[in-house]
Amino acid sequence: MASDRTTLPPVRVDTDLKDRLRRYAESQERDVSWVIRKAIEEYLNRHEKG
Repeated sequence: MASDRTTLPPVRVDTDLKDRLRRYAESQERDVSWVIRKAIEEYLNRHEKG
């Protein structure tokens, strides 16, 4: 079965945001990539409905 995941181009963030993402991910026992995917999904869901 093929995965439905894909890779997007890299996104540059400033050092402060990177540190915040890393700390939050650690506090949730998740990878930073999971935190980013979840945030994007929630953002899109919120804005696509309105």
